[in-house]
Amino acid sequence: MQQKGIVLMGGQLLLQASACITAGESRTAMNQSTLMNRIVNRFLIGATLLSAPVLLAGPVELEPKEMAPPPRITESDHWYFNIGMPGWLAFVSGDIGLHGITSDVDVGFDKIITHVAGIASISAEARYGRFGVYGDFLYMSLSAGVYGDGLVKKANLTLDQYLADGELYYRVLEGPRGSLDLRAGGRYLNMFNRLELSGRESRINQAAAALVAAATEDLRGLLERLLRGALDSNKPPLPVPPLGAEVKIRLLRFIREARQNPMTAQQKIVTILNTRLNGAVSLTEDWTDPYFGLAGRYNLSKAFYLTGKADVGGFGVGSDVTVQAYGALGCHVTRSIYSELGFRYLYEDYDSNGFLYKVSTYGPQITAGIIF
Repeated sequence: MQQKGIVLMGGQLLLQASACITAGESRTAMNQSTLMNRIVNRFLIGATLLSAPVLLAGPVELEPKEMAPPPRITESDHWYFNIGMPGWLAFVSGDIGLHGITSDVDVGFDKIITHVAGIASISAEARYGRFGVYGDFLYMSLSAGVYGDGLVKKANLTLDQYLADGELYYRVLEGPRGSLDLRAGGRYLNMFNRLELSGRESRINQAAAALVAAATEDLRGLLERLLRGALDSNKPPLPVPPLGAEVKIRLLRFIREARQNPMTAQQKIVTILNTRLNGAVSLTEDWTDPYFGLAGRYNLSKAFYLTGKADVGGFGVGSDVTVQAYGALGCHVTRSIYSELGFRYLYEDYDSNGFLYKVSTYGPQITAGIIF
């Protein structure tokens, strides 16, 4: 009797056999058994060799499908919007001139606020990544009356002023503590000035007779006394050019021409005074200045920050020089609402076609706004 055992492990074949031969078994049976064992062994060895690579390789791992990495998104890649409502408590001082006559202007905020007829102010900013646009707009309408007891009963002054800034900027530095921007833009200033006069008709005939009889060298002084300061150009209640001085120059020229014919001089002067002292004169001036500047912000904490900007321009394109500076302490009231308390300064030096505007406008500015 013969027993056989086969164990397959890791691609190797181990053959164990034991045989027990009992007495009396014939040689023929033994030869047949040996032949059968050889056939079986060769079959098992061949099958093992064919299957060994598969058994040794183990399970096949399929590579995941290759995918492009997602785009990197940071906070600076989002759109940023800022809408503010600045309140500029401005003082105005400087020189405003017309055809060689200059008014010394010094008007405080307390005077400006009492003469305000209308005011509007807004600022807006939009930024995507490091590129942004910014603009602000200020409109102010002022009106003041000057009363006299001479030939002019009342002189009413009106000023409508528009100030607009528009700029592009690039954020060169940005981090957790703050940012720094390079800015370039344009500033537009438009001023409409009007002087409306109401004459005192009861005194015009008497004044005309005195002007006819006056000596030529005394004519200017007499006209000044008759007007009694109603058209004075010095220290006007509003930051306007000396339109009253322009009226006096025209009056003096027309009166001198009327005096050339003594027969009709008085009647002509009466007509001149009635026409010129019951009318209005106006002047509109506007210009645009290019400018370049910097703006920055420094975060003191999550709630408080410092902000500022400064620019310089003009370069003879509009004005000779324009300078603006602003600095403020800001506070985030909520994540979307902020307020700022700061100081703003604007200087313009413009001189063209007989009009001079060399003025500084400055004062505290309070701003409230929203960001989203």
